[in-house]
Amino acid sequence: MPTTSFSRNVRNPATVAVSLFVLLFALLGSVLAEGRGRGPQRQPTPQGPVRHETKFRQVPGASLEIRATTYDGSTNGTLTVEIRNPAKTAQKFAATGLYFVPEGDPDQAPQRLGAVGPMQITRGDGKEKTELVIAAGATVEVKLDVFCIDSHRSSPSPQNVFNVGVSRLPKELAATIEGRADNAVRAKRASGAAARPAAKSEIQSEVWKSRDAKWIKLDGEGQQEATK
Repeated sequence: MPTTSFSRNVRNPATVAVSLFVLLFALLGSVLAEGRGRGPQRQPTPQGPVRHETKFRQVPGASLEIRATTYDGSTNGTLTVEIRNPAKTAQKFAATGLYFVPEGDPDQAPQRLGAVGPMQITRGDGKEKTELVIAAGATVEVKLDVFCIDSHRSSPSPQNVFNVGVSRLPKELAATIEGRADNAVRAKRASGAAARPAAKSEIQSEVWKSRDAKWIKLDGEGQQEATK
């Protein structure tokens, strides 16, 4: 009787072993793939505030230097800055009217940020201050409440790098913004809310309204402001 192919394979232990190994490997791969499909999906890690080692620049109208290191926010948020006094005598610092320009092409850059309201010393008692005295040779880190000042641009992110503008906002515009912000905070305080955090939306609206009422060219202008 002629020998069949099946009979020959059965008589060959090596062939049988290889076939079983291939079958087991295929089954194992199928099980692992199914297990991965049923498991939890890995979510991308959210990006938080990023520290940028920027250069110190002159504080407009003061014998001080400043650099913005970290932005925590979007349309508005908290900008951490370092203020350095290179002088031989103590110097006063106030953030009123300061604004910060994002690095990059101004024709595509996101909104600039304006400082509004009091500041807090990072390693201090947490109290809000409108003015600081920086000792000679000292560097102080503070947190500023900042709000976007260009309603027609996109919102910035923590990945954006900011530098202080070459000048402050005009005094009249800065005073208008601060006054309206104070009114918004007082209204929230009267309702029993945590005044300043609760008033951020109202303050942002007032900043844009004040800025758009009479457009004034600032540091960092581009084609995005061509129709202003």
